[in-house]
Amino acid sequence: MKPKGLLTVIGSLDVSQFWPATKGANSSDGDTVHLKVDPNTSFLFSRSPNAKPKITKKFMGAFVIDHGRKKKAITAKSEIKIRLQGIDTPELHYPAIGKVHPSKKGTYSNEFRQPFGAAAANALHKHLQSFLEAGSGKVIHATFVTQINTANEAVDSHGRFVGDILVGTAAAKSINTWLVENGWALPLFYDSMTDKEVQTLVDAWKVGKKIAARPEKCLRKPLQPFVPGRSVGNAKLPDRAKLNIPKIFRRQAQFWTEIAGPLTGTEFFAQLSKGITGKPDAAFPLDYFLKNFKHLDPKKRVSLVSKISSQGKTLFSAEGLVFKEDPATLFAANGKPVKGW
Repeated sequence: MKPKGLLTVIGSLDVSQFWPATKGANSSDGDTVHLKVDPNTSFLFSRSPNAKPKITKKFMGAFVIDHGRKKKAITAKSEIKIRLQGIDTPELHYPAIGKVHPSKKGTYSNEFRQPFGAAAANALHKHLQSFLEAGSGKVIHATFVTQINTANEAVDSHGRFVGDILVGTAAAKSINTWLVENGWALPLFYDSMTDKEVQTLVDAWKVGKKIAARPEKCLRKPLQPFVPGRSVGNAKLPDRAKLNIPKIFRRQAQFWTEIAGPLTGTEFFAQLSKGITGKPDAAFPLDYFLKNFKHLDPKKRVSLVSKISSQGKTLFSAEGLVFKEDPATLFAANGKPVKGW
């Protein structure tokens, strides 16, 4: 397989964006980050490992259509929103997107939170504070990197850039890896990643999952009851409790809003079996992905529902699947798909 190119984005990161420094829906959680950039100079692309990086302006004015809404790759505040690749922290304020059942309207805030959602964001906040220099205020230098071949591959279906954020000057380190090896984030792999990127986080997880009082120690295979009253508005520390894998929780939140009454494990399985528009929910088993990365067979993918029992029990480990990336199309300011560099 041809080596991927490298997109590097140089910017600055305000550490106060994370809960609890920022409260409510405007706070960043443990796996989503806003990076301040210069649209004219921050974006550099290398076509191969040995190629000289060149400034690219392909993302200026570019956007995706997310559930009918235009999401610009670079915001009016000259920021990009980043989904930290390969990781998943418990949700701090997840907005369920879907048709709301009449009986549920007005009964919840639609900002659902999991146990450890606040703790993970707080841990990242404290970690990033350690990089603040005297007199620098609340901002640190940070670099975003992602291995891609086309500009379209840089963003997901929600307009978020997907990759790693490196911090530190002497030996810059990925905060993605830091979160996993310290047990605050679980692995969440997609087939847009390389085998080496996946293996790095697999190794980090071998360390992180052993740490006490962290999410992995509280994960449960039986579907845990959905608590709609748990929101970012009432988040506080400590917030340890039994929880579902975050990806399962997100499906649970959507299904709960769409049906009358509580969501049982059996009903969860029934809803998941119907499928969700725009969500492939298909994955390669981890071992197959790593052993066959250069010649993956799409027919070897398994469905998420096949890894859930009829009673809603999760039958896979957090690192056990490599999911199919949601399709995304990046449009230029003129409305035409972005092509080339």
